[in-house]
Amino acid sequence: MSVRLVLDSSVLVAAMKEADPGHEDAVDFLDRLRAAHASGRAEVFAPPELWIEVRAAAQKLGRFVVTPSRRSMDDLFANLDVELVPITSVVEIDAFFERLERHMRNRAPFTNATDLVYLWVAFQRAAALVTLDAGLLKYHGMVCDVMRPFHVRLD
Repeated sequence: MSVRLVLDSSVLVAAMKEADPGHEDAVDFLDRLRAAHASGRAEVFAPPELWIEVRAAAQKLGRFVVTPSRRSMDDLFANLDVELVPITSVVEIDAFFERLERHMRNRAPFTNATDLVYLWVAFQRAAALVTLDAGLLKYHGMVCDVMRPFHVRLD
């Protein structure tokens, strides 16, 4: 049986930034995820925005300069097979929002549509969302499991 995961851009961005508090966890998770995927133990999904967010972050970091302790972006994300899940109909979005609204329980509505897209992919694929984004973590259980990289079991 394989684990179904949605990969949030925050994990990839943390993997690129050595100073990020989640850097080591992100790099370790990506290494474990590659191994699990290669052996058929994990399926990985994301919205098409994933790679745009990652490239934009890399550009902000000064094109992600390679140092002896830091792998290049190509090395860091090599063999990371992510199925991109596009939104194809309003009906899909409506079903997601109906479920989200049932579970909001007086919480503030989302102000970031990009976060909603990651949750939507997890909802669509019956997957858990892996993130380092504190804003997303507080929505655990509303439409899917939301967890930090070090909480994901891939064995």
